[in-house]
Amino acid sequence: MWTDMMQGVIMGLGVVILLGLALSQVGGLGKATEELSRQVPPKEGNATLIRSVADEPLILAKGTWLEMPKENDRQPFVRLTEQVEFVAKQSIVTNAPILQVLTSLKNERELKAIRAQVSKLELNATNLDVEGYDYGDDKPGVYVSAPGPKDSSATGFLPIMLAISFFCFWPFAGAAQPSYMARQMAYKDIPTLRHSIIFVALYFSLIYFPLIIIFTCGRVLLPGWEMDADRVMPEMATYLTSEAGVPWLAGLLVAAPFAAVMSSVDSFLLLVSGSVVRDVYQRKNPKASDAQMKKVTYWTTVGVGALAMLAMLNPPQFLQDLIVFGSGGLGASFLMPVILSLYWPKLTPQATIAGMLSGGGAMAVFYVIGYFVNGKFSGYELLSLHPFIWSVLVSAYVTVYVWLSSPPADKALVEKYFGPQS
Repeated sequence: MWTDMMQGVIMGLGVVILLGLALSQVGGLGKATEELSRQVPPKEGNATLIRSVADEPLILAKGTWLEMPKENDRQPFVRLTEQVEFVAKQSIVTNAPILQVLTSLKNERELKAIRAQVSKLELNATNLDVEGYDYGDDKPGVYVSAPGPKDSSATGFLPIMLAISFFCFWPFAGAAQPSYMARQMAYKDIPTLRHSIIFVALYFSLIYFPLIIIFTCGRVLLPGWEMDADRVMPEMATYLTSEAGVPWLAGLLVAAPFAAVMSSVDSFLLLVSGSVVRDVYQRKNPKASDAQMKKVTYWTTVGVGALAMLAMLNPPQFLQDLIVFGSGGLGASFLMPVILSLYWPKLTPQATIAGMLSGGGAMAVFYVIGYFVNGKFSGYELLSLHPFIWSVLVSAYVTVYVWLSSPPADKALVEKYFGPQS
């Protein structure tokens, strides 16, 4: 508990520090918004790289910047999205994966940030074969207006129906997380619960609103990170603290979120192993010794951890995709069964299990369809609504349907939790 509190304190302080550094280095929020309004989404594709001196082997690291000739009022740059290697005597590399960034000549801060990283080698990028975003390509102002640019959707990053979905997603999916439920049961009384709700609301406001501003500044200070978007947070911490002359501070700022990730992973591993041992193994083997249960717990934890490692061998493009899938899947599985269990005395065990399985199953089906339709790990957004919404509706329907066709719940058990029933 105390470690979680310390992580929260460090994260809160870290966000406040990053906010101050980002705003001061970009020249204020107004300046950041002004430059952002002139940005256009990058283009992704391939190019031919040519070097004038080819005597020695040369390795160009992922993220290398190359400057190209000006085009009207824009300065094009090319950034490698993968490592490129020249062997000795080789002067040309074809099909080098690149990101083309077109920067307005008025964006002084963005130009300064890129030119500070441009390679000093005599290299040229030619024969560019690039493709723009499905929504927002070559459209100034797209980063400061809804629905935002999107590389793989003609409706944009966050169309209105999807925005409504996420407005419902985070509070309701979060309320149904098993790890949160276990912590909620630890409150000693109702006043403590109420105070914690107020505190968490204030804390999240302190964390998330500034993060939006920080990463708005990040698009100006660290352009071209679409190639590896999940690295933006540690890169921002490193860049801002280095520019401020306190690079050692980056370690402290980055340590807190990584510690929070480790803490969450620990919680989920313990939750899964505990559920398997207590709810499955011990029910089947009520006379099992402590040593046997310890052994099952150990191997369950190892097995779940190994599965997680295997899943990471082919990760999705963004870590957020996994977070949304995991949170949405758990929410779809448990939200309706938990709510109905709390407020509907007639709910039966069969209906509860059916609701859990159907909600999680529906979420999985929508993601399988999304994988085949979109060609990547993403949910299929029927009528532009997130799969979580449809999965919760499926769970609610199946729960009620199975309740109608299943025998009544045990009367003694119902009266134990809801009191005498008329």
